[in-house]
Amino acid sequence: MSALRVRRFEPADTDRIRELHETAMRDVGAYVADVPDEDLETVTETYLESGGEFLVGEREGRIVAMGSFRPVGGTDFVAQVLSDLPESTVELTRMRVDPDYQRRGYGRRIATELERRARERGATRIVLDTRPTQTAARGLYETLGYEEAARERIEGFGEPFELLFYRKLLV
Repeated sequence: MSALRVRRFEPADTDRIRELHETAMRDVGAYVADVPDEDLETVTETYLESGGEFLVGEREGRIVAMGSFRPVGGTDFVAQVLSDLPESTVELTRMRVDPDYQRRGYGRRIATELERRARERGATRIVLDTRPTQTAARGLYETLGYEEAARERIEGFGEPFELLFYRKLLV
């Protein structure tokens, strides 16, 4: 069995990360078909050229995990919900692990590497959102030291749903 190899996103990964995103979200009943995923089409511009990062984890040449962060701007939804964020805040997002490869520490590996890189770039706080039904993700974040900061009901994408917002100091 090969170990997980973590590396930076490359444009050739685009189709696989879109597929991984949908597969992982459908597996936990959190996929919302009408929500645009434009950032997955423009990873280089959205994450890599904006001071963020996008990592993938490979096993035997196949991407089985991914995650990213980007600086939080004033118009970002998370910044509107958690309005007291310093400029040095980044948002952890697109954390996904292929359902066939879960419970092996791959999510933890991606998250901790993203936190390390965010710290290196001067981030002092990291925030994220997840759904209450994503219990495995919530468990991971909580064991990594994230604290729930807010809950918000979201309307407008078919059936309403709730989002949980977490935050963590990086310094």
